[in-house]
Amino acid sequence: MKRNIFLIALLALTSFGSFAQRKKDLLAEIDKLRQELTTVKSNLNTAQQKSKISAAQLQATEEELSNLRETNTKLLENLGSITTLSKKKADNLGSSLESLKEKDKQLNVINKALSNADSVKLATLTVFKGAIRSASSNQANLGVINGAVTIVLTDSFLFGEGDQYEVTEEAKTIVEGIAKTLNENPDLTVTIEGNSNAIEFKDKAILDNWDLSAKRASAVVRMLQNDYQVDPKRLEVLGKSEYQTDAIDTVTRFIINPKFGEFYSLIKENMKNAAKE
Repeated sequence: MKRNIFLIALLALTSFGSFAQRKKDLLAEIDKLRQELTTVKSNLNTAQQKSKISAAQLQATEEELSNLRETNTKLLENLGSITTLSKKKADNLGSSLESLKEKDKQLNVINKALSNADSVKLATLTVFKGAIRSASSNQANLGVINGAVTIVLTDSFLFGEGDQYEVTEEAKTIVEGIAKTLNENPDLTVTIEGNSNAIEFKDKAILDNWDLSAKRASAVVRMLQNDYQVDPKRLEVLGKSEYQTDAIDTVTRFIINPKFGEFYSLIKENMKNAAKE
């Protein structure tokens, strides 16, 4: 009986010791697991932080990529606009160059016509110099005034002193020489410009210097027409009184002009020909 109690007691002590050891091992295992859990939590926390950083970086990268795409689209649009604009500018430049070439042709035509006109003036000047020289008169001044060949005669030589408006015998020779030259050159027209500054008017039919200027110019035109058969369609009278001259002695001017209608027709025709080239 005592032996059985002893065995039971021994078994109980053995079981208790075994239980205590197991408990100790379990506690140690629990501590180990706790440490591992702490490590796992720490690693998880670190991983979560890295994940947040990566997500933020990814978002920033996506935004940057989106901005780059938008910028690229705008650049492509701008490039297209620049290309279109450049093409328009090139087209405009081409049109401008063509326009300049056309204007250059026109200017060349006009310059050529003007050169021809200058040549005509020079030839006309030479012809009338010969006419004046043959009249043996030193009373006429010949030159180019305002682009026109002009013969200038003093009123005292052409009409005498005072308010006379009939051409003197002395002056008829030179008027005849001018008329002959006009008849030999039917493409020329002439304007007779009268300038008068008479102070007293003995002829009461004369109203003033405007009237006297016109009468003197008309007298010359009438002589050219009636005495020397110059076509009256080529003649013109212009009275300017005493206000158009700075000289002491007033003058009468023979202003010789080409037919400007033919001159402009020549330019127009030459422009047409230049456009066809």
